[in-house]
Amino acid sequence: MMESEEAFKNRMEVKVKIPEELKSWFPEDWDLVTRQKQLFQLPAKKNVDVILEEYANCKKSQGNDKEYAVNEVVVGLKEYFNVILATQLLYKFEGPQYAEILLTHPDMPMSQVYGAPHLLRLFVRTAAMLAYTPLDEKSLVLSLGYLHDFLKYPAKNSASLFTASDYKVASAEYHLKALGGSTDHSLLCLVSLNTFCS
Repeated sequence: MMESEEAFKNRMEVKVKIPEELKSWFPEDWDLVTRQKQLFQLPAKKNVDVILEEYANCKKSQGNDKEYAVNEVVVGLKEYFNVILATQLLYKFEGPQYAEILLTHPDMPMSQVYGAPHLLRLFVRTAAMLAYTPLDEKSLVLSLGYLHDFLKYPAKNSASLFTASDYKVASAEYHLKALGGSTDHSLLCLVSLNTFCS
């Protein structure tokens, strides 16, 4: 069903403000993967689930009276991450690595495998996703407030969460899979059981 022109015009513009400490990581991450052909080592030393859990524990230790909301944000981020990782958070060069992870860990949520760089990529996509939710303006502002609060946590811990030493140059065999096209897109879709692939 097409969105009406009026609904499109009335949709609120949503912006997720990425802290300055994290903004510089985007080009570095892109360069490591796409130009230098390095891969973030998986499973991550500190995976997405652990990062989100540490954030929740940090908020609870501060005597946060909004514990339920913090838990809901953590659960929501984890679910959203697991749903969109394959289709929106990976560079093409990372496709064969993802397929291998699915084969070796078929029952494991990807939030228990991937780490901080992929979680950070999620926040670039979050604004577009929020713009299409049926939230009223007050709920949207509240949701953005929680997301911005979460982003303070990786910003504060950026030196330990975002480091080029977590990437390694891909093997020659991997390059053949990634660049030679031997990992076909339909196979990747089949392996990931992702219904968004066409």
